[in-house]
Amino acid sequence: MAPKEDDLKSHVYKFYTDHQESGKQFTAKHFMDEVASKSTIYDILKPYKDNFPAKRQSGSGRIAKIFTPKKVEQLKKDFDHKDGISKRKEAKKYGCSQQMISHMHM
Repeated sequence: MAPKEDDLKSHVYKFYTDHQESGKQFTAKHFMDEVASKSTIYDILKPYKDNFPAKRQSGSGRIAKIFTPKKVEQLKKDFDHKDGISKRKEAKKYGCSQQMISHMHM
């Protein structure tokens, strides 16, 4: 998440905590007048009730399926200072696109 989005999320969490008795609608109206859309505010407030922190936790993203850290290292070893290695063949070997191979080995 971008720092600007983190700042907005923190600001919404703090405002909602301070005015929780007024409800989500009050918070949404306040921020719709300021900066954000209705859906953005409600998307931010959704994880609040589950006690998720305002800042994104490191490592909380999607799990890598095709390129695990082991496979990335193997791919780098395959291409390490070698000529004649086809991105097309490596893509078939790893079950992904040629663009992904280009992105991963650089």
